[in-house]
Amino acid sequence: MKKRLLVLGLAFTMLAATACGTSSDNGSKTSKADKTVTAATNDDKKTETQKNDDKDAKKEETKESYKSADDITMDDLNNHEETSADDFEYRDKADNEAVIIEYTGEDPIVVIPNEIDGKKVVDFGKIFMNDKDIVAVKVGDNVEEIAEDAFGNCPSLKYIVSGKNVKAVGGGNFAGCVKLKEVVLNDGLESFGSSSRGISCGLGDEDIEVNIPDSVNEIATAMLGYKFKVKAGSYAETFFSQNDRANYTVE
Repeated sequence: MKKRLLVLGLAFTMLAATACGTSSDNGSKTSKADKTVTAATNDDKKTETQKNDDKDAKKEETKESYKSADDITMDDLNNHEETSADDFEYRDKADNEAVIIEYTGEDPIVVIPNEIDGKKVVDFGKIFMNDKDIVAVKVGDNVEEIAEDAFGNCPSLKYIVSGKNVKAVGGGNFAGCVKLKEVVLNDGLESFGSSSRGISCGLGDEDIEVNIPDSVNEIATAMLGYKFKVKAGSYAETFFSQNDRANYTVE
């Protein structure tokens, strides 16, 4: 009887040990899986961090590849591709139109795109106002008005080319643009400045001359004293001829 009880006791002990071992193995497997998930999560974080570091490094490398402000010419602007949509923040406007609200790029030469995400870019507001790095800007062909002060206080700005469909250039533009060399206005422009606010061309270090298209039918009186070139028989010629302080030539 004792012998039988001893055998049963040994058998029970072995069964209990086996059960504990199984439980321990299962616990071990769960812990290993948890570690694997944690390791994968850490790897993802490292990958994301590395991506950001690579992006920042590439941005700095690209920035260093740009020409300096002194070396940029009008040809550089005219031959420049449209600036990537990724370099702008915009808001939607009615009728599938977009209004640019911020320039986030590093390139000192900006060619405003005609479209972003399939939407016509009709306005860029004052995104360049007080920008100390911008050197040259070409306005997109879907923009019809350059807002007041859009290019105010841009100390490095040298070149401006308006888009083909710009109808009005608001007052206050180019004030503080001490390096301004050339402003190209489009045929079809109707208003240059306003009755209350002029445009400060020629206040910088360069003695520039601005061509006024013969389509212009409104000029700000506050601009008298600056240097302009006008077409014979145009509204601009008549306007300037009636003002003794006008500094202009006729072609």
